[in-house]
Amino acid sequence: MRVDGHTIDDVGLRPSRLQLRELMAMIAAPPPGPTPNPTLAREMIGKAASIYEGVHVGNAEMRGLAIETPAGPLKLGTIRFNLDNGKFGEFTLEGLDVNSPLGPVKLDRFAIKAFDIANLMRLTSQFLTPGQPPQSDQLFGLFRLLEGAEIKGLAAPFKTTNKQIKVDTFSLDWGEFVGPIPTRAHLIAKLTTPIDATDPAQKPLIAAGLTTAAIDVDLGAAWTEASGAFVLDPVKFDFGDVLSASARVSLARVPRGTFSPDLPQVMAAAAQIEAGPLELTLRDTGGVDLAVAQYALAQAVSREAARGALVDSIRTSARANTDNADVLAAAEAIARFIETPRGTLTLKLTPLAKVPALQLVELIKTDPMVALAQFRIEASSGL
Repeated sequence: MRVDGHTIDDVGLRPSRLQLRELMAMIAAPPPGPTPNPTLAREMIGKAASIYEGVHVGNAEMRGLAIETPAGPLKLGTIRFNLDNGKFGEFTLEGLDVNSPLGPVKLDRFAIKAFDIANLMRLTSQFLTPGQPPQSDQLFGLFRLLEGAEIKGLAAPFKTTNKQIKVDTFSLDWGEFVGPIPTRAHLIAKLTTPIDATDPAQKPLIAAGLTTAAIDVDLGAAWTEASGAFVLDPVKFDFGDVLSASARVSLARVPRGTFSPDLPQVMAAAAQIEAGPLELTLRDTGGVDLAVAQYALAQAVSREAARGALVDSIRTSARANTDNADVLAAAEAIARFIETPRGTLTLKLTPLAKVPALQLVELIKTDPMVALAQFRIEASSGL
């Protein structure tokens, strides 16, 4: 093993938290009782957690780590962290290069944010009692111990092929807690992955000549207690040469009790939730032609005939099942979207009155047309 250098700056100690004497005494002379002793283990872990709270490190960095292993060399550009009151403000690994059984793995950056290692130790020590599985509130409590994670520039083998999956960016963070449950979250992911020829669900993509899938995702969710609104925004999904979608989804009258680890309480609170406005925009980047080609193959007809059959089916089904002008206009917009490749479809749904969300879900399962009739629908399609 080789290390080019270390740097440690701004180091401080809080003597009242460094209970080393008590910890060493417990290790040297454990009290009588069954082994392992859950009570003793919890106390020892608690003492060890206090040590983390007693050490302050403004910045610590290791550079140029190289390790020779039987599988090949492992190289790491830097390991960097800071520590205060038992919490890593940020812990990062940069410049990882290592061999795996399937091939080389490279990573530009991995980071975790606000990682509370001291309280993680205390929380996990509660799981040590035999015959007492963790409670739901304890498991959800893990969310409070970490605020997010980030990956950049990852290249790794894809299964047993000679291809690689590449992750440009993956970032996930959360916060603004009600009890142990976060009420805000944001996910960003941008990656390129080979199409899996062994997966039956992906064979249509292979048949269409696609060998890789470029995926770009941006998802955000937040709850505002003052208004009771829960909003999914942004909701953006881009699937390379298939489809691009963006949406904004909202729920109204979402009570605080919805964010609880207690399932009966969540179900009682969910009964008060109402559907809010929904906006959806789809941009065809090749997915419509792909769907038409698969339908043509299944029906043994030409692509032109398949496209016409799909369009006629949408229009006929809508007219046969409803006389709602908004629903018929939406069906017509969808039909035109399929008729005209590389187009855009926009749908806006606004509740006409209070629509309980759970009731709406049941209507969608049993009678979608009645469910749609609860909204004013604006639909358009074009290039």
